[in-house]
Amino acid sequence: MRYKITRHPAFEADLREIHRLIQDYAGPDVANRKIIEIVRFIEQLCDFPKIGSVRNDVMRGLRAIPATDKATVCFVVDDDAMDILILAVGYAGSDWQARIQRRAL
Repeated sequence: MRYKITRHPAFEADLREIHRLIQDYAGPDVANRKIIEIVRFIEQLCDFPKIGSVRNDVMRGLRAIPATDKATVCFVVDDDAMDILILAVGYAGSDWQARIQRRAL
């Protein structure tokens, strides 16, 4: 049985920020491809929810994993509900840890 993906309400804002950043230096086509790559990576978590480094130092149960060359996906896994909550996506050294703390459950 596959896990389902739930996204924090601010997840879309993370993607928009990443898109703007990439678009500014590489153009809209590259930005669109990078967002698609990140979203596809997240969809694969349904089959492999326990990948990534556990970052209890930031938040209990938090996992963080590189999704692309410069993107980091941060999520928690609820085994009872078979749910993966995507809390944030950081890019190119952005302070995803501070974002997680603001979004903590």
